Amino acid sequence: MDIHKLNAFIAVVEESNISRAAVRLHMQQPPLTRLIKSLEEELDTTLLKRLPRGVEVTEAGKVLYQEAITILAHAQSIPKRVKNIAQGLEGQLNIGFTNSAGLHPFLPAVLRQFREQFPAVAIHLEEDSSSALTDAVINEKLDIVFLRKPAPIHAEVESLHVLDEPLIVALPNNHPLVSREGAIRLVDLEPYEFVLYRRLAGQDLFDNILANCYQAGFNPNIVQEAPRLTSSLNLIAAGIGLSIVPDSIQDFWNKQIVYRTLEAKKPCIAPIYAIYRTKENSIRIEHFLNLLKESQKSQTA
Repeated sequence: MDIHKLNAFIAVVEESNISRAAVRLHMQQPPLTRLIKSLEEELDTTLLKRLPRGVEVTEAGKVLYQEAITILAHAQSIPKRVKNIAQGLEGQLNIGFTNSAGLHPFLPAVLRQFREQFPAVAIHLEEDSSSALTDAVINEKLDIVFLRKPAPIHAEVESLHVLDEPLIVALPNNHPLVSREGAIRLVDLEPYEFVLYRRLAGQDLFDNILANCYQAGFNPNIVQEAPRLTSSLNLIAAGIGLSIVPDSIQDFWNKQIVYRTLEAKKPCIAPIYAIYRTKENSIRIEHFLNLLKESQKSQTA
């Protein structure tokens, strides 16, 4: 349906007079009359009753008027929406993370900052394993994902180092090592039973912990694996074993669990990386990456 005709019809209805509507539209009365007649012929319906001093809208005309208002409002918003999409001010950003990376406070902090700056951009969050998340970025199902290690070398994927998080020891509060003051040496954990976040769910963190133990000269005795990092805390609290966990986990559970810093020849850290495509990124992704980089600078300043 011709928007020009609808605009003319709206003016006539609101002015209840073709002459006044013509003045409002900056056009002559005869062309306006022809527009209205053409619209009635197109719809095969009488839209206006001609009165001695003006016009009166029919019942069918009232329905058309309401629909025309909606259509014109939508049409007028299209250029602005298209411009906003092009500038990254609207649309959707798809973000993924592993369970352990999602528990770090930096992620909700940067998401909040992004929402404050770009409130019209919807954010879709998804949690999965690192391999599944990396594939989702490569296949353009996700825009940015946060993992505990850089992505494998791939021509279409880039890794941005976000932060290094210390690894610490989580102990049941009745564990023999609790009585020790200060940091606990990694090698001193060798005689004890371990509870770890299941490798299938948290491959990066699992492999990182094992690598640190191997470097300290021992293979950890893993007696139980938990489906989620937070689930492992329940097992630790139950006294099933100790664990090596990211420092940020302390914010989620401290009942019946004691946390100690970890001492080793090489610092035990669990890094976090942002993984994204190297080509054809939308402006929304660029906005998020810029905010992420600014957040890094503020943390190191």
